[in-house]
Amino acid sequence: MKPKWISIVGAGGKTTTLRVLAHALASYRVLVTTSTHIFPLAPPDCRITLTDPTPDVLLKQLHTPGAVCAGSCAQNGKLGALSPVLLAQAAAAADIVLCEADGAHRLPLKLHRADEPVLSPQPDLCLIVAGLSALGQPVRDVVHRYARCPGWAANPEQIVGIPELLYCVQETVAACNLPTKQLRVLLNQADTPALTAQAEPVAQALRADGLDCRIGSLHANPTFLYRWIFSK
Repeated sequence: MKPKWISIVGAGGKTTTLRVLAHALASYRVLVTTSTHIFPLAPPDCRITLTDPTPDVLLKQLHTPGAVCAGSCAQNGKLGALSPVLLAQAAAAADIVLCEADGAHRLPLKLHRADEPVLSPQPDLCLIVAGLSALGQPVRDVVHRYARCPGWAANPEQIVGIPELLYCVQETVAACNLPTKQLRVLLNQADTPALTAQAEPVAQALRADGLDCRIGSLHANPTFLYRWIFSK
């Protein structure tokens, strides 16, 4: 059964994930939105972008197949969350909701505050994204909120290797507080065979915890994403 509501969290490819899925789902009525903040997805990524739409305008657009990006007006050209009432109306009208539910300041990894990520009450699926470009870099440069780990706060020059990458993903899994059957983990930015090989121990550890984990590159080969998310 296709998941109706997909929340996308973590770092290192959330917006690209939105774009890839919006294109792949063009024959459906898709709402692309956020529970935090996103830069608007304009055509051709989405059929139309709506800022502070009225209910009539948003629901009319969702009668037509294609992705509709909608949110409230926020600072720095971003969109914020729709009102809970309008979001519920739009979600009911859409076939699928794609919701970016996390922020990472464009960094490839993230640690979370107690109020993050901002998930809907009942997401069907939560896709956790982590960026392999963080490997070999100091945590201060590639991990949003790195200081939430006391060891990293004391040593911001700590280099991200396999243990650090796994720590970030497992922290995100815990922050989502969902059953493993509702989670998928994408180790993104595997743009070379070497990065794919480096990430394999992390994927194996996550699979041992019962998580469905894939290593891939949304830049080089985005087509796997739709098949993975909607094949079960």
